[in-house]
Amino acid sequence: MSTIASTSSILSTVSSIINMVSDEKLQQALSQSFLEASEALQHCENFFELLPTHCWSSKMLATFFNSWKATHLKMLGIYGLSCRLQRLALTKDTQEREQLLLASAFNAETSHEDLGLDYEGVTHAALYEDFANSFLENYPWQLDEYCLPQAGDFKTWIYHNMVVNDISKGLFTNMFSEIYNHGEYTRALFAFSELIDKYYHFSPEEKNKALFYIGVHVADETEVAHFQVVVKALNEYSKATNTPIDYTQAKLLFKEYLTRLGTVMEALTIEMRQEINAAKHLLSVS
Repeated sequence: MSTIASTSSILSTVSSIINMVSDEKLQQALSQSFLEASEALQHCENFFELLPTHCWSSKMLATFFNSWKATHLKMLGIYGLSCRLQRLALTKDTQEREQLLLASAFNAETSHEDLGLDYEGVTHAALYEDFANSFLENYPWQLDEYCLPQAGDFKTWIYHNMVVNDISKGLFTNMFSEIYNHGEYTRALFAFSELIDKYYHFSPEEKNKALFYIGVHVADETEVAHFQVVVKALNEYSKATNTPIDYTQAKLLFKEYLTRLGTVMEALTIEMRQEINAAKHLLSVS
């Protein structure tokens, strides 16, 4: 593994955050989930290690940008989960109502940047389009044909967890996505920066625009703050419903998250390796 990769591995990045968690049982659930899903996590690492080694075709990049978007940008799910907490709050008496409304507000806080609040209305969806278009210009990367089935399944699973399953499961899902995404965005920033430097002739301004979507998630540890605020939401929900946090369920969900995401990144990596091998074959027969 290259020096860049080793200094920004997903696990090393998230481990420092896990060590800051004051709830020892939650800390243990997080640590064990990453350990027990190490094979899936390695699929994610393998993708980012391979990314800067080749100048990819537009089709391959379109497959990445569409599929990766499906594993992020979960604003609708966050909104749905907050609405469920609000609706439940309206059925409760004063103290429980206040706690559930707090839980809803804390959960909703994870979408403030996505919506462009305090950022002149510039949404993360718009920033993601800038990210993809920097590499693909007018190529139709948003067509459904470029979304891997595994990525579509992952997106559906996330949404179902947050708007259909138990509220606690929705909060576990949002919580884990934030801590994992902190590690992944940090890793992705190194990988895409290296890819640009090797194969693209971007000006400093163009490179900054291309990487801005990823960068805003890493700067000021935005995803870390989101993780911490969902922990607050979970604690308020637990108090309001007089239900202890199910750490066993949490760990199982965290592992499933990594396992499902690992299948997405593995599928992307397989397609990338096929493209590399095809290019090598063309060179050998030319």
